[in-house]
Amino acid sequence: MSAQAMHEHFQGNIVSGSDPYNSERTRYLEALGIKIYNSHREENVEDAEEVVITPAISKDNPEYVFAQKRGIPIIYRIDHFRRIVGQFRGFAVTGTDGKSTTTSMLASVLINMNEDPYVFLGALHSKLEHGNYRKGSELVVYELDESQPGFELFQPEGLIITNVREDHLENYESVDHYYACFQRLIENSKFVVTFADEKKFKGNVMFGVYSGDFRLIKRVQHGFAQKVQIYTPWGEREFMLPVPGYHNALNALAVIALLSSKGYDLDKVLHAFKDFTLPGRRFNVSYEDFEKNITIVDDYAHTADEIEVLLKTAREVYNDRRIVIVFQPHRYTRFKREADRFKRVLLMADEIYITEVYGAFETKNGVTARKIVDEITGAIFVPDKTMLKMLDLKENSVYLFVGAGDIYDVSKELVQALKQKHGTYNSVGS
Repeated sequence: MSAQAMHEHFQGNIVSGSDPYNSERTRYLEALGIKIYNSHREENVEDAEEVVITPAISKDNPEYVFAQKRGIPIIYRIDHFRRIVGQFRGFAVTGTDGKSTTTSMLASVLINMNEDPYVFLGALHSKLEHGNYRKGSELVVYELDESQPGFELFQPEGLIITNVREDHLENYESVDHYYACFQRLIENSKFVVTFADEKKFKGNVMFGVYSGDFRLIKRVQHGFAQKVQIYTPWGEREFMLPVPGYHNALNALAVIALLSSKGYDLDKVLHAFKDFTLPGRRFNVSYEDFEKNITIVDDYAHTADEIEVLLKTAREVYNDRRIVIVFQPHRYTRFKREADRFKRVLLMADEIYITEVYGAFETKNGVTARKIVDEITGAIFVPDKTMLKMLDLKENSVYLFVGAGDIYDVSKELVQALKQKHGTYNSVGS
């Protein structure tokens, strides 16, 4: 929503919004001159010519009720977003995992190749002037959220589908409906890149490890960076990717497949990854104590698959350290649906802390994280996440603060306290 608000603001429109949570983004918007109300009230929308809402807004919300009563047009966020990006030649990225990273890769590479894209990102990135938004000209690069029906109506010129797993099913009529939406999006897009190894959807070109037009042959991790060898329709190539992880090599391969297939010079595309950094809360090293070998990493991973990839990456980068995960489950529906898988992947860590579920506007319906903790040997349940600020950090350990909720706030406070106490803060990482 903040990126869309900024876009309207920079188009010369008068923008205001309501958010009861004071955050970095709301403060940033206010600094730009966008009025932010800290509660939902009728008077907030009295002068509005249009009201944009998210699915989290209930039908008894006072602003929604007032707008309906006054006949003020009400539009859902995704429809408003489709209207914005539909004005430009567009490259979109969707899928279950890796959307923000792949979108930021795509944007970063294009910017390095002297393109001037608008960018809409579901995370913050240092390459973008406004964190999750960049004002451009005729081209738009955007992250397309698949969590709600409606994403299938977009019509990008180029589309990357990173992967498709059965997430957010509570928002769809059925599994078939979920997959049908992806198929419709493919039909609405002019050129599509899909993940061949899944064998779920056929694109104009496909990428993968075991099959596809573009294939990952080999990768060698060098600290935080990796050397990646790939197969392309123009032969084998090698390039340096300055971020870690098998999954990020695949994300990069998807970007390479799209851009080289759309006519961009392959070797220039590969070179354009040279300074890529990960978006916010994607394997971000927020603290390093080099004397005691203590590292704190923040990551947005919130599905079982994402946590598995995160733990494998941590093992690869820090192969001589203990790996400690501090996990805040996200959404009661997902936690209940994936409980068994969470139990399996969390065991990949040497030490496990689990907080209560971050509901994200969902009702609890009897779901609690304590149940899963009782079924994982050695796992520790943290009923009050603020207790984690007192965590006893052991030498030669990496602490992963993981989740899509507010676990990052705890990590940030812990890092600030450590910085004040030891002065060994280092913003290494991406």
